[in-house]
Amino acid sequence: MSTYLWTMSAGSALVFALYGLRCARAERLPALRKQAWLTALLSFVFSVLFGTVLARAGYALLTQELDFEYDGLAALEELLEFDIDLLSFFCGAVGVVLGVLLANRLTRKGAVIAGMDAFAPFGALLAALFRLGELFFGSYGMGKILPDHSPLAFFPFAVKVTTAGGDDYWIWAICVLSAVFALLWAAFSFFRLRSAGRTGLSFTATLFFLALPQVLCESLRSRGIFWLFVHTEELLCALVLLGVLLFWILRSGNGLSFPHRWWPVSVLALGAGLLVGVEFAIDGKYFSLPRPVSYLIMCAVLAAIGCAGAAAAKRWNRG
Repeated sequence: MSTYLWTMSAGSALVFALYGLRCARAERLPALRKQAWLTALLSFVFSVLFGTVLARAGYALLTQELDFEYDGLAALEELLEFDIDLLSFFCGAVGVVLGVLLANRLTRKGAVIAGMDAFAPFGALLAALFRLGELFFGSYGMGKILPDHSPLAFFPFAVKVTTAGGDDYWIWAICVLSAVFALLWAAFSFFRLRSAGRTGLSFTATLFFLALPQVLCESLRSRGIFWLFVHTEELLCALVLLGVLLFWILRSGNGLSFPHRWWPVSVLALGAGLLVGVEFAIDGKYFSLPRPVSYLIMCAVLAAIGCAGAAAAKRWNRG
């Protein structure tokens, strides 16, 4: 655990230093250069504080692990127990966003959203860092066991686990897949969206396109926070998709007909229904499909939602 904490701390400090450097060298937007390093430092401090607290408190809330009826105030002591199994990645990410938002609000009130845009690729990089950090914890962040003699039984697709009896087997490295998605978006956000579009595009698009593939990754993970048979953080990611999509639509397309304006939400609603059906199939509730077919359907549905989101973002950006 100590190695993980030192590695994540050093990596996070580097990411926020790069954020400060980008702001300090923002030639096209002088407002970002104002107190750039102070903003980066405060962002780091607030993100560590809010991210840690919300990751732990969010897990306790989502799992309802605190039982005040029987334990009284002693239940609060459980919140001080920090372990990777007792943290919510999604809630921790919310804490980081709130931390950076507060830092920007305190240091440059006139360029808060621009500061969030500048942070967007580094936020994605930070997400990739913490997902890769899950490799420190064995089966946490991993998926199912691979079949014997699978051609994909090698890193980065899978990691080897050795049992107490000395037997070896391979499990899917889902945390690496999550990190790859985040890294790809970090690169796209940094090079493609750094100077294009209206203020807020990079930040909102990063929220949307980080949450989108995470729906797949959460479904593939063998451990996590569950409500019945559905991963809780899948549902939270779906709420992020809906929220960002509504933001883009409500701020654009006023002169369009109702179907032309709102069709992206229809795609999301239909896609969400299909994804629930796929989860039923994966879990074997009422009906079942071969697992590869289920995940192919899920990928196709997520791709359709992604296209709808891109269309909504493009229309808002042009408005």
